[in-house]
Amino acid sequence: MAWREDLYDAFRRRFGRWWVVDPLSEPESSDTWDPPSAEGLAALKPGDIVSLAFKGWPRGRIYYWEILRVELIAVDGDQLIGRVVDDADDMPQLEWGVGVTFRRADILDIDPPDW
Repeated sequence: MAWREDLYDAFRRRFGRWWVVDPLSEPESSDTWDPPSAEGLAALKPGDIVSLAFKGWPRGRIYYWEILRVELIAVDGDQLIGRVVDDADDMPQLEWGVGVTFRRADILDIDPPDW
């Protein structure tokens, strides 16, 4: 029933929400995760690319959370501001270029590979 999937995606695009996942509080996103070094986190600057885990509501048809690349725009202490530079596979409410505010502790990887 493709029309049902299209309707569900349209609902998620219009009313859906997303948030950055704290990798220490979510066991599924940290199963094979080695945190970035303190030196790497301290050296972050605008233009750097990092990986963050995102969850969405309503829950995706395929995935409950996704890992996406984010380009840093501004660094203000522990608060970082960036923009998504990946396409989410199953989170239509999270679009390329949307602004994201997050903490250094939310970062899964620094300079991740371009899948």
